[in-house]
Amino acid sequence: MQSTLTLHSSLVPGKDEASREHPGVHRLSFPGGERHLRLPESVLGCTDLCWTITAGLYSAEGVMDLLLLADALKRAVPAGAQLHLRLPYVPYARQDRVAIEGEPLSAAVFCQLINSVEFATVTVSDPHSDVVPALLRNVRVIPAVHYVRQLREGALSHIGELAVVAPDAGARKRAELVAKAIGSQLVFASKRRNPLTGRLSDAAVEGELPDLPLLVVDDICDGGGTFIALAAALRERSQQPLYLYVTHGLFTKGLAPLRAHFDAIFTPFCADPALAAETCLHSARAA
Repeated sequence: MQSTLTLHSSLVPGKDEASREHPGVHRLSFPGGERHLRLPESVLGCTDLCWTITAGLYSAEGVMDLLLLADALKRAVPAGAQLHLRLPYVPYARQDRVAIEGEPLSAAVFCQLINSVEFATVTVSDPHSDVVPALLRNVRVIPAVHYVRQLREGALSHIGELAVVAPDAGARKRAELVAKAIGSQLVFASKRRNPLTGRLSDAAVEGELPDLPLLVVDDICDGGGTFIALAAALRERSQQPLYLYVTHGLFTKGLAPLRAHFDAIFTPFCADPALAAETCLHSARAA
């Protein structure tokens, strides 16, 4: 998956509607593997005082490129200019605890790198847990509710009533907030994951299942194993339409395995532009 970096500026802070893009950040690797970049000509000599980097970070190279871009900007922009970061997907956020002795606390390591830049604000979308917002300085969080409400008023507006499904214990708080915000019933599911192998087992639906269309809500879809196992368990008990919403669609195994189980898939942030363009993948409007 390729990481993306876009750069915007405005004359003064708080004037996003008057911002301008600076395309053409030149990124490359030296033969030895070190990363390098060069700012576009439009940045050099620009007197704007508010700068925003929007980073889609899906690789280690992308993380390094972001740090290099921030350093180059600080050297090029006027003294006192503000530097902001929009980071919808926070890499390493799922590694927010040490599950097995000998492992790193990767989320803390990543957040330390971001904090070292001293951004004026860091805006993240639906972080995996409360750990990352606690570790990042000057953080602003856009919750899943923001995006699901847009989805409910848009692509799913034709459905009179639906139920929100929390796929596992880790997703319950998020699903509860979403269900309350859109006035839906809530269904809990559970699973087991082997911390050594990552293998999933025992997907199950708890309690009664309402006879309504079902919207599974979570923050990240990686390979999709969690959702495929859950869909199979839901299909055993319901013939209603089944939808999947994830804030961050990594889709590392493509969409075909998910398409076989869900009537539609929704995400505001897709890591692969080619998948985002497919007709079966409907994107909610991002903030």
